[in-house]
Amino acid sequence: MNNRAKLTRAAIISVIGILFCLATVYVPFLGLLALILPVPYAIISTTSGYKYALISAISSFFILVLTVDIVFALNILVMSILPGIAVGYKINQDGKVKNNNDFIPIYFGTISFMISTIVFFILAKYLLNIDLLLDISKSIKTTIEMQFSIMEKTNMMPKQNITAKDMINLFQNIMPTFLFMYSIIASFITYYVEVFILKRTKVSNYNFMKFSEFYLPGNAVIASILLNLLVMLLGAMNIGLYTDSIMLNIQMVFSILFLIQGLSVAIYFIKKWNGKSSWRIAIAVVLVILLSGSMILSFLGMIDSLIDFRKVRNYKST
Repeated sequence: MNNRAKLTRAAIISVIGILFCLATVYVPFLGLLALILPVPYAIISTTSGYKYALISAISSFFILVLTVDIVFALNILVMSILPGIAVGYKINQDGKVKNNNDFIPIYFGTISFMISTIVFFILAKYLLNIDLLLDISKSIKTTIEMQFSIMEKTNMMPKQNITAKDMINLFQNIMPTFLFMYSIIASFITYYVEVFILKRTKVSNYNFMKFSEFYLPGNAVIASILLNLLVMLLGAMNIGLYTDSIMLNIQMVFSILFLIQGLSVAIYFIKKWNGKSSWRIAIAVVLVILLSGSMILSFLGMIDSLIDFRKVRNYKST
């Protein structure tokens, strides 16, 4: 494809992306479109290259500044467009490499969404004088205090003597885990929506992987053990780090990762046993989650990370 064709395609998709952005602002019931705002720019990055995607990002930013405001434009640029470009770039690059981990775009996208969120919070504080972290903390505090007030009036207070302050501290301590959850969900949505569109339009021959074949990179179990041991060592050294909070977040993040892999394993075997009927698979997955619970699925994902009894890896763990 020549440069003019790439530029034309990038311009058309950029217009669609801008329309989606404006729809989330001016059409309230279309707010859910915010979940797929990174997708148009991911597609540009995959099909036309990251340079054209960056040109589209800059153009979209200035148009949104003129049509909405700079806060919204900066939010969309940093938290949606740039991570979307990162996902598309990895799809483009990894599609050229054989025997590679086909889920690298999701891992890379998760890191990109996390970094972009942190960067936006910093820019908002020092450029726009908006302390988003403080606002979130205040919102959490207000919500929890309101809930405890309702429970107190209805005589439904927790039996373990948990106070509102304890819950507020807990939620504030696990905010890194919430950031990770948002990032990995955004990365999955961006990846699979782009995959769906590219397959429908037959634009790319990239070897897209099904969620039922998802697996974590390397050896996640050993990595989690080593990180926990490292934090325990740092705690024993008394160097002033909040090791309890760090340990809690590490455990929760790996629990989420193993849960995702466990769910992937469950879907894999349900599809294998029940054929390809999508509605039966959906019902079976819901039943598995309801009957087994997240702990069993996390344990299943951890075992699969060690053994790979689905035999879906195309490279050896390191």
